[in-house]
Amino acid sequence: MLGKNREKIAPLVRKMGGFLSFLPFTPNQFTFLALPLGGAAAYFLSQQSFLLGALFVLAASLVDIFDGSFAHAKDKKSLFGNYWDAMTDRMVEACFYFGLAFVFPITAFLALTFSMLISYAKPRVALVIEADNHDWPAIGERIDRLLLLIIGLFIAGLGFWQPLQIVNLTLIAVIVMTSVGFIQRIIYARKLIEQAKNEGKVLSYLKDKNN
Repeated sequence: MLGKNREKIAPLVRKMGGFLSFLPFTPNQFTFLALPLGGAAAYFLSQQSFLLGALFVLAASLVDIFDGSFAHAKDKKSLFGNYWDAMTDRMVEACFYFGLAFVFPITAFLALTFSMLISYAKPRVALVIEADNHDWPAIGERIDRLLLLIIGLFIAGLGFWQPLQIVNLTLIAVIVMTSVGFIQRIIYARKLIEQAKNEGKVLSYLKDKNN
């Protein structure tokens, strides 16, 4: 849902990317920085240090937000960089839930499972038809679930109420949101595939198959 509003914050993101471009990293190296930050988040979350964990989750997420504008400021945007960014996103998000699994094994596992499923539901369509990001159901996007996770971890870390219950409830909210988004994407994918079949736009290697 929040991903639909990216254009509103794009000027700020571009400015931050330009500011960070003084760092002596290539764009792919800058993207890679999210991995050790994600690893640190996993450690603190496994130790139930939710405030420190939230700070590292936030830091890793900010790297993801700014890496595209960082590459643009360096004038080194690349197709592999786009791919590497997406792969790093998945690895970093897995780190967060891996750390939480030491405390909440079932809910963290389910949150990770549905987060990976909703992420896979969109690109898998591109193995059947030509597809892009246009008009896909937005509930449960990465930015939504990470923002929810960060807020829950900060509330737990600041000790306003029972921290363990807050984090567990946050994970349950992530599960619900991503499961709904996953079902939405399957329904939308079916619609796109049927439309492509009717228009003869199925990828060539599948045209002779009854899928």
